[in-house]
Amino acid sequence: MSNSYGFGGEEIREESSWRYPLGIFVATLILSAVFLYYYVGPSVEDLTGDAQSPAISDDPVAFTIANQPFETPTNYTVFPRDRRGGDRDEVWLYALWPTMAGYSPARRVDFLENEPDTRRIDILLKTRSNAFTEDQRIDSLYMPQVIDERGSRTPYQLIKYEFVDQRSSVPTNGYAHTELFLGETTDGDVMALMCFKELDTIESPECWREYELNAGISVTYRFKRAYLDEWRLIDERIRSFMSSMQR
Repeated sequence: MSNSYGFGGEEIREESSWRYPLGIFVATLILSAVFLYYYVGPSVEDLTGDAQSPAISDDPVAFTIANQPFETPTNYTVFPRDRRGGDRDEVWLYALWPTMAGYSPARRVDFLENEPDTRRIDILLKTRSNAFTEDQRIDSLYMPQVIDERGSRTPYQLIKYEFVDQRSSVPTNGYAHTELFLGETTDGDVMALMCFKELDTIESPECWREYELNAGISVTYRFKRAYLDEWRLIDERIRSFMSSMQR
């Protein structure tokens, strides 16, 4: 910047020619960085470990829920936060049916996609928050809401129950578009499977069971309805898997 004087002795300041282009360049650079971070940068979930991210490592990770220690290979964990181990309120796991293997790049589609026939089984281990046991839920919550308490037989050694109609004029019971299946496990216990109906509006129907691992921990597992005929073996493998994790 240089100075000169005009008529009347007033000082005239000449601005450097590079100042404004430099300012525009810096502003463009900042906006580009913000734009790039917004679209390809890590989200808050990524930074906190709350975004699903498969792990290839089979190194063991140890964690505790409700004072019960567990240990599992890292590639069974769904969220990075759970790979830190330590005390947890809940841990999400997944495994491939029927081998019960953890994640591997060769089976990426099964683990990450949501096709109706994907073989991924999702498992949630958490501190118990439901005051009802599985038996109590069957007697007190499910059965009072079914149309016919006799149910209907299926080819899968399960008894199927339909829930009362969900109309706009009737308060919801929370079981819309679902069916209840009751069966006997290999240990002789009565278990309840809830399944989404096979409807055009449900792209990838699932079945799930919630049971008590012990007084303080519940286990919920989900699998695709396409494998409903294998329910008893799935349940047996899940319970065996849970036992193998306990330390």
